[in-house]
Amino acid sequence: MKGFLASVALLLAVPAEAQEVFCPADDPLPPLAPEIPAELLAKYDFTLADTPNKRIALAYLYTAWNEGRLREARLAYWRRGSFPELEAGGAASGPPGPPPRYTIHRVIEEGDQVVVLALVEGIGVGGEFTNVFGQSATKIGDGVVELFRFDEAGLIASKVDIIEPMSERSYDFR
Repeated sequence: MKGFLASVALLLAVPAEAQEVFCPADDPLPPLAPEIPAELLAKYDFTLADTPNKRIALAYLYTAWNEGRLREARLAYWRRGSFPELEAGGAASGPPGPPPRYTIHRVIEEGDQVVVLALVEGIGVGGEFTNVFGQSATKIGDGVVELFRFDEAGLIASKVDIIEPMSERSYDFR
């Protein structure tokens, strides 16, 4: 108890100007990471997501793409200010046609970054493509690597994706 009172006394002894530098009144606390709806957790496979950032990354992908609710996913799981047009009431647009469907194969986390490896079906499936080696094949989906960076509040701060068309022959990460 003595240590606690000494800490409080020390804090009170700091001039108001210095206190403001450490905790400005006009700077709100960062929002807490969003709760993932129970229905989403029950509907999709989250077994590869054993940390909060991994769960948020998968919740974003499942909500945005498998559920076709891109706007809701961006508003729920991204850092505030990432999509000002959506926050002002605008619509989100994804690829044309039905939403793609993610099947997650691997989720890796290091520090504030999460990497998701998935097969994405729904865009151009059945079409012919030629890879960088000149081999032609019929597309069964896309191999996608999603690179997420999270902020200190557990929200997505940035994302990059790398997409490669997959055929039965090239799809080897089952």
